[in-house]
Amino acid sequence: MSELTTLHDAITRIISERMPKVVHVEQFPELGAEVMTPALLYGITDMAPGLDRGEGKTAVIGRFQSCILVEATRDKASLQAAILAGQMMTVLKDQWWDVDFVTGPPEQVHAQPEAPTLDLEQFVMWSVQWVQPFELGEAAWPWPDEPPGSLMLGINDDPKEDFFSPGVLE
Repeated sequence: MSELTTLHDAITRIISERMPKVVHVEQFPELGAEVMTPALLYGITDMAPGLDRGEGKTAVIGRFQSCILVEATRDKASLQAAILAGQMMTVLKDQWWDVDFVTGPPEQVHAQPEAPTLDLEQFVMWSVQWVQPFELGEAAWPWPDEPPGSLMLGINDDPKEDFFSPGVLE
């Protein structure tokens, strides 16, 4: 399973657990599919290089966008959508999604109301965006493995000084 699949599954699980008023949480929703509301639809929208920790994995900064949908006919639908956006911001605070390849909490979190498209006129919409650092791939050691005992220590940098194996320190 790819890290992106694992990350999206973890995000779905945690949002569903922490925002029980949202009936429908879905990653990468299909166009034209039925959606029960209130809904939170989300996915990664772009990726850029992240801060490389030198472990051989590819460091990435992923930009995520979520869309909160509340039926416009609900009482105070705009307020309900804003409250859900605020709850999403609370979920994002210090969130590492319980996966080991996420390397930092969400940053640049931003929420705002959105004007619905013609196809979504029946909803009040809010979007919540954030960026999240994570890593892709396996850790790599780009140097050949050395046999045991090849590490030698010396007290100073004098080339005439004898170097010794760390094993003699025991």
